[in-house]
Amino acid sequence: MARADQDRVLAAFPALAALPLSEREPLIRGLERVSLPAGRGVFREGDACRAFVLVLDGTIKVNKTSDSGREIVLYRVEPGQTCVLTTACLMTGTPYGAEGVCESAVEAATLGVSTFQALLNDSPGFRRFVFPPMACA
Repeated sequence: MARADQDRVLAAFPALAALPLSEREPLIRGLERVSLPAGRGVFREGDACRAFVLVLDGTIKVNKTSDSGREIVLYRVEPGQTCVLTTACLMTGTPYGAEGVCESAVEAATLGVSTFQALLNDSPGFRRFVFPPMACA
């Protein structure tokens, strides 16, 4: 990934930019740039999860289609966000239970499954990024 793209990822995800260099370097090495046109499917229900996606521009709509054919929008993944369903699928090794479609052209960075797993194992900062502490009321 080009240096300008790396800088863009770190600007969009400040928690990753704040990682110690020893944790940030493997992340940067594992990133791949992805450009997807509007209307393109990112994943389909039943697909295996192949990458952790960090959205830089555009919007991915995550939806489920009911047995009657009605589409239910679960949520949207926007710039500076990651997909909750993708994270769950990567953690459990289960296929997607919904589909993701680009509502607009999407620019993103991806981490392959093995890089994602290695970062979870080796980087406390990356783990906190994926699973941020929740405030209790």
